[in-house]
Amino acid sequence: MSTHRPLANDPLTSAWAAGLRSSLRAFARTHLPEAMVPAHFMVLPDLPHLPNGKVDRAALPALSADTSPERAYLAPRTPVEKHLARIWQDLLGLPQVGVETSFFDLGGDSLTVLQMAAQIRESYDIRLDLRRMFEDPTVARLARMIGSQADPAVTGADNPRGIDAEAMRADAVLPPDITPHPEALPATQGPFHHILLTGGTGYTGAFLLRELLDRTPATATVHVLVRAQTPRQATDRVRANLAEYGLLTDTDMDRVAAVPGDTGRPYLGLTKDTYLRLAADTELVIHNAAVSSWIVPYPQLKPVNVFGALEVLRLACRTRIKAVHFVSTIGVYPGHPGERTWHEEALTESAHVVGGYRQSKWVADTLMLQARERGIPTHVHRLGAVTGSQKSGACSPDTFINHLIKGCIQLGAYLDLDLLLDLVPVDHCAAAVSHIALSARSEHAVFNLPSARPTAMNDIFELITTYGYRLRRLDYRSWYRELAAAVERGEDNELARYLPLFGTDQPAEEVGYQGSRPAFTTTHLDAALEGTGIRPHPVDRELFDLYLDHFVATGFLPSPDEAAARHLRPTTVETPTMTTTPAPAPAPVFPLPRTHPLDPPPAYRELAAEQPVFQVRTPRGEHVWLVTRHEDARTVLTDLRFSSDPKTPGYPSYISGDTPIPPGFFLNQDAPDHTRLRRLVTREFLITQMEAKRPRMKAILDDILAAMAARGTTADLVRDLAFPMAATVMCELLDVPYEDHHIFVTLTDTILDRSSTPAQAEGAARELMAYFDKVVTAREQQPTDDMLGRLVAQEEAGKLSHDEFVGLAALLMLSGYDTMAQMIGLGTATLLEHPEQLAALRADPALYPQAVEELLRYLSINHAGLPRAATEDLTLAGTRISKGDGLLVMINAANRDATVFTEPDTFDIHRPDPQSHVAFGHGFHKCIGLTLARVELSTVFAGLFEKFPTLQPAAPLEELPFRHDMVLYGVRALPVTW
Repeated sequence: MSTHRPLANDPLTSAWAAGLRSSLRAFARTHLPEAMVPAHFMVLPDLPHLPNGKVDRAALPALSADTSPERAYLAPRTPVEKHLARIWQDLLGLPQVGVETSFFDLGGDSLTVLQMAAQIRESYDIRLDLRRMFEDPTVARLARMIGSQADPAVTGADNPRGIDAEAMRADAVLPPDITPHPEALPATQGPFHHILLTGGTGYTGAFLLRELLDRTPATATVHVLVRAQTPRQATDRVRANLAEYGLLTDTDMDRVAAVPGDTGRPYLGLTKDTYLRLAADTELVIHNAAVSSWIVPYPQLKPVNVFGALEVLRLACRTRIKAVHFVSTIGVYPGHPGERTWHEEALTESAHVVGGYRQSKWVADTLMLQARERGIPTHVHRLGAVTGSQKSGACSPDTFINHLIKGCIQLGAYLDLDLLLDLVPVDHCAAAVSHIALSARSEHAVFNLPSARPTAMNDIFELITTYGYRLRRLDYRSWYRELAAAVERGEDNELARYLPLFGTDQPAEEVGYQGSRPAFTTTHLDAALEGTGIRPHPVDRELFDLYLDHFVATGFLPSPDEAAARHLRPTTVETPTMTTTPAPAPAPVFPLPRTHPLDPPPAYRELAAEQPVFQVRTPRGEHVWLVTRHEDARTVLTDLRFSSDPKTPGYPSYISGDTPIPPGFFLNQDAPDHTRLRRLVTREFLITQMEAKRPRMKAILDDILAAMAARGTTADLVRDLAFPMAATVMCELLDVPYEDHHIFVTLTDTILDRSSTPAQAEGAARELMAYFDKVVTAREQQPTDDMLGRLVAQEEAGKLSHDEFVGLAALLMLSGYDTMAQMIGLGTATLLEHPEQLAALRADPALYPQAVEELLRYLSINHAGLPRAATEDLTLAGTRISKGDGLLVMINAANRDATVFTEPDTFDIHRPDPQSHVAFGHGFHKCIGLTLARVELSTVFAGLFEKFPTLQPAAPLEELPFRHDMVLYGVRALPVTW
């Protein structure tokens, strides 16, 4: 048996062993997933052997501290190496650093790499290529970079994450064992009863699972392969993933079989019995599993992305031939400058497919189609860049484009690049793939799933600035310098991890080819989806507002006012091209009269034609600016220099009067209080939360409608439906007794009635606050698991005071109850006034959500305006606005802007762009209850006209009592018959 002396006793051998350990570790890192890279390497003079010649494992020495990477020490040899080693010691807090030991093995990360780069630049007055510094940096390597910057082998910008085209083609050869067994049962054509889904705990996987559950019989089972130790852990992961994106229903897990396994291991990491059972039962495979990081090298992606595809194909050959639908990407097409059309066919070009992720998908895509030639019915779905749900906005933050967006917002600037992005909503992708797979009718092998239309990256950032973020547009080099400097200063930035993708002069090819104009044919896709209605929503302001709302609500992005406060960069509303003097006295008296009960005053349009922003005089004698154009409204609502705080000099008191605004009314507050309070409740109103309440809203509605029907064939829909529906929903949302609804109904009417005296309004406000003080105090004493109960926890954490809690609860009730009551009443009157539109809704109930958007645009019940006050001198639409001037943003007029909406005075439920409206406001003060409104209104209108198909008005529209004197417009009564 051998004895083993410590190598450290021999300095020369010790240095050699340290270098060998570092080399082995570097080699392992480029060929294995990070989790599989050995933590320790021990170098021995020889291996102990048993008498039979086998290795004596029991005689192997135990690992000790001096075999750790931190102790793999090779001393600095040159002045540069010694200086670099001192920098590393200071940054990492180590007593010594070996010149061949990786910075990351010593505990470094992306942030300390940037700090280290900054110190190197200060010491040597050179700027090294940061991408190269992320490639297993060692002191010796950096010393060579400093000494020979012109050496392209050291500092060149070639892609280190990929392999060459020849190696790709070599990997893309299907092994001979992957062929259907001669005795295997033939492939099933459906309906499918056992489906295997890989990647089901990822983002796209959650939506695929939802579609598979919705599109298959209740007796079907979806087996989800999950990286977990036990079936329970696997089930918990699947359930949590569905819930995260608002996709979980009560009965889902009855039909989901979560299977612990690992796509990157032989036999999918399954036990023999489980593997054989899946091979026998499974009829269809949706292979979605992949590691999708853009910065991980190809060798590390290969086990899951390539070997995993091979293991899925082997399973498809066993016992029963199984159709395999592989989720690929349009990134498998080579990058080219200029125009190039890519057809739905097998891949032939491997050159210019760059980066480990795209190359691994190219190899797997090619293997799938080779398997088809051997008799396995494989299909490849090449998806564009997957973005959030086009229905809910639910979106994974962990994608490159979303990290880029956040990083640019954190930086306050975006990069000016001529790049086209193909962004495709995740729910569209999931619906398309699931429909094609389950229909089992398409003979085509390849389907391109690009976006509705490609979008320039600069246009994406314009949509972000339109939302309210103040971003500067910089040329690439300037942007890169700011980003690198920010990270080197230690600032938090989402793009720090992606610095290997950005060079000093240009980004890596993974980011995209500048000037590239690819086109993707969809002949196969169109044929497969014909008549299904499955189509992607184009990337426009409506869709991106939905995504940004979700990201702000979940805390992934700061709100626009938080981001602006961080950067504190002066902005201008408009470069003055002209200035005008205030409108000459006498100014028109506000409010201006309507000539039709469903239309805003025509004088808005007439006065704006003469001067886009004009002055009016309120009943209190104030001269305020009226903003009526859509573009100007959005500008004011996203500019921090227009204050929402009634205490700001010049703030219009026409609405608020002299009544003090209670603490917690964040609607009338500016940052930072507005942001702090709004964030406490934003998550309560996510679309997923509100959709989960739809069944309960339907039950409430059914009870109300049944009571109406029991009373006869006539009703007042305001009294009998609108008020009880809106009040019940809000009472349940806040867990307030419905029996008390008359209290806040009466008090709300008094507060919002513009004819109330100041004493009456203030008295009603005091009573309302006193009522909610009792509600909040009771909840503080006995917290519950509901919205107010969760606010108790926020109060205990010091995030809001008791008085703010009271005001916040009152604000939620005030704004949630009255707005819904008025929209239900006025919306029903509008639908009855347009019988041809109502007939279309009855014929196709799927139109109700779109009809709700058009009602919100057409009616815009806030007809008193959104008040603001200018905090500095500025110019708006060519008009000089002085500090201390008040403004009213008339959203009802903005939503009838003919430059935005075709035939704006026509009520049209088929309007293609209704969600461009600003009925909920815009920007960082956009109404958080918009999701509640959309779900409740669509539920009410659909249920009402289904219950009473012959519903008719009992009085002409012109004879209805309208609320001209209230802050929120509506009808006081709506008599109907059926």
